[in-house]
Amino acid sequence: MKEKILAKVVIEIVGSPKEHVEATIRKYMDQIRENFNVINHELYDAEELKDKKYNGMFSSFVDLEIEFDDFKKVIGLCFDYMPSSIDIIKPDKINIETKHFMDILNDLIAKLHSLDMRVKDLVAENILLKKELNKKNK
Repeated sequence: MKEKILAKVVIEIVGSPKEHVEATIRKYMDQIRENFNVINHELYDAEELKDKKYNGMFSSFVDLEIEFDDFKKVIGLCFDYMPSSIDIIKPDKINIETKHFMDILNDLIAKLHSLDMRVKDLVAENILLKKELNKKNK
């Protein structure tokens, strides 16, 4: 029998208003509990961020202890929920087949390409909007 993977995971939500942040973190928790074996969790109330550049923004986070059947499921959680941090408690070593590792790398590459395209689209859109704004201001 394959050894399970035990990990501590932190997921943080930042946004506004406070009620939305708290509802969103609870929704995440419900989804995670449906899809993963959550051993333990501690949910923290949303608090306003002190940094002036995040004026009016709130942050809430949840500490989770999750047991995974395999490494691919750990990576799946990372892609789907983008945790702030993950700490593998056990086992000390993970043996992964090359095919599974390639699948993970290809998923990572696809995600990075998708994000890169979104950033490029936003940069291009921003340039066009600035040009339009400059035309109207002349």
